[in-house]
Amino acid sequence: ADPVGAAPSGPYPDNALIVRSYDRHDPAEFFTASANGVWFQPPTGLNCGIWNRGSFGCTGNIRGAPPGTTHIGWVNGNIVVRHDWLLSVQFPPGRAERPLPPRSYVEYMGTMCAVMTDGSTYCARGPYRFFVTPNGTWLSPP
Repeated sequence: ADPVGAAPSGPYPDNALIVRSYDRHDPAEFFTASANGVWFQPPTGLNCGIWNRGSFGCTGNIRGAPPGTTHIGWVNGNIVVRHDWLLSVQFPPGRAERPLPPRSYVEYMGTMCAVMTDGSTYCARGPYRFFVTPNGTWLSPP
């Protein structure tokens, strides 16, 4: 719960709570030959990664996003998190080889991605973040 009188935190998980309460995984567990960076699969079947200079994203069925959406993320140099055709062009060919289990996270190049207890996927780098849940998808505002 938010403290009395505080602004609501929105749909996003609390980064500090994740770091304190979730299992941290070594990024080396998720290196692959398919692309630079770390690549993992949450229980929802997405293919997610953190790559060059902290860019991050997922591909697959982005629940709650507009129909036909298959990519979500942020690429270093962009000013927003997005789920559109441009991101699909900027996305590297990385393929996850290992799952990231619920209640765990990985940090790489200043970006953190976590899998929540319900299998939702949350990734954040400073003000850039997204949260993909079974009931909806949120992108940080521009």
